[in-house]
Amino acid sequence: MPGPRNKPKRKLKVKKDRDPPQSIPQGHTAPEAEPARCLTLEVDEETQCWRAAMQGHPVATRCDIHHGQFRILYKRYTDASKMVDKMKWDRQFPARGQIMGYTDWRTALEKGRWMRQYIDAIRVETEGRHLHARRFGLEGEQANGHRARIRFLQQEMVNAHDALDKLHTRAYELYIPTVPCAHEIAKSADDSLPSPYLRPSRRTEELVAVAESDSRVWEVLQAERRTLIRVPETGNEDLIEIILAERKHALLTEFSLFMDPECKTIREETDSPCEAATEAVVEVIQLCYQQIARRIIFHEPTLFMKSLDKTSLDDFFQSSDFDVEDAIRLIDLFTELMGFTLKWCKDAVADALILSREDSEDTAAVNNTEDRLRLLGGYIFKPTAMTNEVWWYLLTLTSPPGDMEHRFLQICQNFDDLIAFLSFCALGLVPPPSFCAKQPGPSDPSISRSHLSLCGVAVADMVSPRPTNANGPIPTWGRAKKRDCVVWSEHEARAHLFAAIKNESDDFTEAFIRELRARPDLFQVVIRSETDPEQVVEAFGASPGEELASVRNRTFEAPPLTPMSNPPKGDGEWEVQRTAVDLLYGTTRDNRGYLTTVPALNQKWLFRFKTFPVKYLVILDAIPNRDHSHLARNLAWAALCARGYGEGEYTLQKYAEAGDKAVDERAEECLGWMPIEWTWSLPLMEERLEELKELEFGDV
Repeated sequence: MPGPRNKPKRKLKVKKDRDPPQSIPQGHTAPEAEPARCLTLEVDEETQCWRAAMQGHPVATRCDIHHGQFRILYKRYTDASKMVDKMKWDRQFPARGQIMGYTDWRTALEKGRWMRQYIDAIRVETEGRHLHARRFGLEGEQANGHRARIRFLQQEMVNAHDALDKLHTRAYELYIPTVPCAHEIAKSADDSLPSPYLRPSRRTEELVAVAESDSRVWEVLQAERRTLIRVPETGNEDLIEIILAERKHALLTEFSLFMDPECKTIREETDSPCEAATEAVVEVIQLCYQQIARRIIFHEPTLFMKSLDKTSLDDFFQSSDFDVEDAIRLIDLFTELMGFTLKWCKDAVADALILSREDSEDTAAVNNTEDRLRLLGGYIFKPTAMTNEVWWYLLTLTSPPGDMEHRFLQICQNFDDLIAFLSFCALGLVPPPSFCAKQPGPSDPSISRSHLSLCGVAVADMVSPRPTNANGPIPTWGRAKKRDCVVWSEHEARAHLFAAIKNESDDFTEAFIRELRARPDLFQVVIRSETDPEQVVEAFGASPGEELASVRNRTFEAPPLTPMSNPPKGDGEWEVQRTAVDLLYGTTRDNRGYLTTVPALNQKWLFRFKTFPVKYLVILDAIPNRDHSHLARNLAWAALCARGYGEGEYTLQKYAEAGDKAVDERAEECLGWMPIEWTWSLPLMEERLEELKELEFGDV
């Protein structure tokens, strides 16, 4: 009877074409199966290991070397994971209100040290889990668990860094007032013009993400021609420690400017006329870089609080306190030398020049005094006045591109500082701005602007009228009232120049204004002093009863043009569309004023960050409808005459001689501090005079 225990027996089906198994002759054994390869990826995270898998349970998946590395890796990051969980749940992050309630900087700093331990544990666990996934493989639920844990760690890292930054900031606020010199230096920086450029404040999430990137590591390894792990491998390597150490080493290569005793990078970039000059410049420039680093560290709370027990820059960079996030923060600030850290850079250059003149043994014995603060094996000083030597080194270090002059106004304390800066620009240390871009020939407005700067006139803008095909009145389609006449239209637009001179009267400003008044055939001028009552201006140069018109039109009736006749001479009253005063204050949306709307609209406005009073000048070309280069050249000749370099009517020969005198004299003032064996090249017109004569547009 069929049932569970009484199943009918079935005959096995045997394929007839299957060959019967052949017996193995005695004395022969079956070949052994080839062992599986290790499943671990090599350091490049792409190539599979070539060794045989000898370790693993229940199936061998790793070679002996990688099994040893994996055991160290796994134990290291699981121990860190236990520490993270313990610290997370045992002690909560201090809240902002609690941090602000601290009254002793040591308390805030001690809390910060605990937070550092938490960050280090997170970093080790995160890196270990990443290495486990990338090189040793994860699958299924194990991979999902790792991803969830890493997301948790990333958020904890962000929270921990936010809390640590707040703790260091509070400790900094409490510590600085306890050191009189440090308090004075920080106060002097705060009393200056608030920086127009916000700090390059990366969001904490971005800072953490950049710190975990290894792109710079591979670039350095390739440049140094070595591998991440030394060969041969033994199996005892701590992969987490190796990648963390290489990541920091890669960032420290960015700081070779500060620590290289041979100054190789600086020496390669220094172009000096003689060996003695090169050595002197290289030494000062390296000292400048070191002082810039000290200034940044002093003003950045996290970096400063970590520097307190360090003896030198090298000690600071190599210490375990200086982590990857700190390196990124310092690099970000260092690359902002043309931004808000320009003031720190200026002070650092002044510091370097003071230290370069002091005896190193005497300096090393000096502690904090009223004018200096000891920091990382050196000193930072209270801000000092600008000198020509400071200007030269500052511009040499920053190498500003064109249209960056406005940023240097934040470190100019008075008009003399501004003219000193513009004089260095005129001597070739800074490219001319785009509004007076170089043009071929003697009418080059950049040459005229350079001579104006050397004389003491700060030019901020030059504008030409819009070019038209018309030269004089043109006939229109309007219906004339007179018999056999047509309606003619005449349009005049004048080039203008916006500049500033010293607000206080001196020999040059009075002589310069006299030169302008004496030539109404060339200049129409409006002057506005910032110390005068609001919108009070002085104007001269126009005909009696006429406004200083920048743009004006008129229409009149005259016989039509014939092949044998010339256009008629204009007649009638002018209708003024824009005056010179409109250029200062603006009256309509189309007429933007230099003192009202332009500073807000033009981010590169020269006077945007000026803090001292000046006299503004709007100067119109008395001859309408021509390029601003004519006005600039005539104005430069007037300035040279006011300085006593020239006299009489303009000619190219006289202008070249006067301009070269101004260049020589100002260069002697600006560069006279250099040792006698140093030389410099000057932008002299005499060397190109014959070429310029061939291109001259004509005396005016």
